[in-house]
Amino acid sequence: MVWFIRQEVEEKANKIFVFTEEVRYDVVGVVVRVGSEIKKLKVGDEVYGDINENAINHSKTIGSLAKYIVAEEKLFSHKPSNLSFVKVVSLHLALITAYQGLEKIEPSAGKSILILGGPGGVGSLAI
Repeated sequence: MVWFIRQEVEEKANKIFVFTEEVRYDVVGVVVRVGSEIKKLKVGDEVYGDINENAINHSKTIGSLAKYIVAEEKLFSHKPSNLSFVKVVSLHLALITAYQGLEKIEPSAGKSILILGGPGGVGSLAI
């Protein structure tokens, strides 16, 4: 059911917008297999990450809407045990948004910045 709804929305969107890049890079899930060079993750670990951000030579996986994905170990962090998968992926998205905003303005010592929306999700993480 969800796939058909998503397909219909994407078909309509493709008539309006031209997408130059596959989206959906946020990932949350459980490790089911690891390679021989993997050091910090093991099968059964609950993880989250962004399979495009900081990937070596950009993402090798096209989008994250799949049952399984393969990506570099450095792109994942262990999910805090006290947070649900939904909360973790939501927090991760807000954190990436705050980080990218700060990265664009290149803050430095002695330089003041104004963060609007400080009490909100992105603003509080930027502060």
